[in-house]
Amino acid sequence: MSLMDFVSQQIGNDQVDQIANQLGASKEQTENAIGMALPTLLGAVARKADNESGVAEIDDALNDHDGSIFESLGSVLGGGAQEAPGIQALGGSGAGDLLGNILGGRQQRVETGIGKASGLNGGQVASLLGMLAPVVMGAIGKKKRSENMDRGGLAGMLRGEKETMEKQASGGLLAGLLDQDGDGDFDFQDVMKLGMNRLFGR
Repeated sequence: MSLMDFVSQQIGNDQVDQIANQLGASKEQTENAIGMALPTLLGAVARKADNESGVAEIDDALNDHDGSIFESLGSVLGGGAQEAPGIQALGGSGAGDLLGNILGGRQQRVETGIGKASGLNGGQVASLLGMLAPVVMGAIGKKKRSENMDRGGLAGMLRGEKETMEKQASGGLLAGLLDQDGDGDFDFQDVMKLGMNRLFGR
């Protein structure tokens, strides 16, 4: 089972309703934003697996993201990422750093694009990404633990996930978005189509 498929099983109607209530947004806006946010976050983590130092950083962080977040996902999504127990950042120590470490200098670009395409404001998008980042890391950690992966296995799994998403998102779409030097406008509609299909079956 792919990481996206696993996450799609965890975020159903009830979870979307919780997130929408937390954000003060409509369900449609929230679904659209989730459909863009999850592939983007997962793609950003997976891109770190392109080099050994990035894989090591992810692997070390997974000591604090072992999948246990799914045991209390409702309270995490309903109360915001700051209430999730044991959330640690990639290369850092706090929940507030996790998103920045995943997206790096692309964070503002991603937030702006998701907001423009979904209708959420900047604060709502930032909150949503903050809630979903530990979910993505938890999914990676759970898969690593359940399949007893070593560092090489983790790297291979993440690279395979990235390649699959890029093929499904108009070939290289996420790579273009997540290019550190990328500039100009980016059309999130294709990313949203990918996410809505993989997460919500439409």
